[in-house]
Amino acid sequence: MIPSHPEASGRSDRSVRAAVLTGAAALGLLVGGGALALDDGPSSGLGRPWTAQATTPAAGDRDCPWRKGEQSATLLGFAAGQTNQASPVARAADDLPVADVAERANPAVVTVTTLDDAFGGEASPVGAGSGFIVDAEGHVVTNSHVVANAAELTVTFLDGTRVPASVVGRDEVQDIAVLQLDLSGGDEVPGILAFGDSTAVRAGERVVAIGSSLGELTNTVSDGTVGAVDRDLAVYSGLLQHDAEIYPGNSGGPLLNLRGEVVGVNVAGVGGFGGDRTAQIAPARIGFALDGNDVREVVDELIANGVVRRPYLGIVGGAGPDGHEVVEVEAGDPAAEAGLEAGDVITAIDGEEIGGRTTLADLLYEREPGETVTLSVERDGAEREIEVTLGERNEATE
Repeated sequence: MIPSHPEASGRSDRSVRAAVLTGAAALGLLVGGGALALDDGPSSGLGRPWTAQATTPAAGDRDCPWRKGEQSATLLGFAAGQTNQASPVARAADDLPVADVAERANPAVVTVTTLDDAFGGEASPVGAGSGFIVDAEGHVVTNSHVVANAAELTVTFLDGTRVPASVVGRDEVQDIAVLQLDLSGGDEVPGILAFGDSTAVRAGERVVAIGSSLGELTNTVSDGTVGAVDRDLAVYSGLLQHDAEIYPGNSGGPLLNLRGEVVGVNVAGVGGFGGDRTAQIAPARIGFALDGNDVREVVDELIANGVVRRPYLGIVGGAGPDGHEVVEVEAGDPAAEAGLEAGDVITAIDGEEIGGRTTLADLLYEREPGETVTLSVERDGAEREIEVTLGERNEATE
């Protein structure tokens, strides 16, 4: 188990269970963390969100592994400066000054560089993000999109030491990856960060972000205020919204409370970044971080098993006015074996209705692979019930 606050417990597993519905990726509003592409630089357009150079779910994503948040339309308002940040709350007695938090945490925060040897020659750096060390064995947490499709990985410590790393496991649903440092050369981890209890985070609380801004400004420290918790935006949900300055390259870096505990993993930023890298460098006006408790659960499972087990139906579809509309059924998968057809509308699972903020994936991911569930289905104007034994899908490798 990775270190954590002794009272830590999950706010919910919504950000793991949640799903984006058909076409959400086409919104163009995903600000997926800012893994900086070293050869291209950031996208232009002042006030537009910066976007990860990485995997995002295609329209019609199978079994909805991510969720389109109800509040995604407000991204345009955020980019225009409508931040709606909360007023700071009073400091707790055990809170540390930001400089002390940074001094203690910085040795455990690393730069993750991806290398590509696509042309058959010597591998060269093509992207960079951030990460942090969570145990003495050398496990590093970062975003999945930071290391997607990397031929090789190098992790750089605060003192400039470079260590090879490999991927232990990736979870695209939560956008989390765990790396293993190669410590065979005698290197030791320079620091370790523990997770705190993210359920204790309140709007108005001060937080500290550390990461490799622009992929080059390693271990950059910024602080800000939590504007909201449990925020749903674009393909992510259950996020912590804050205004600590983050840039492309900060993706995968920790968001810390004033006790130096990880309460989130920075994944996204909106607004303020535009032009080329030298002329118009400005931070995102609003940052978003994956909920720390949810991340900790995924990290534990990736370290233990290399994958995160999730149930699988085998359908392509999305939210409709009356439920989850099935567009395609994968041949040979659980839904097809049970008799589900394209054009069906799934209205409930085991009597729990789909609608409003409750999606098919919300209910599906409360179950386990191998569990048999009853789907309420509308077909040709008639309601019927279909029993399905859920399969298992490994999002980390697809």
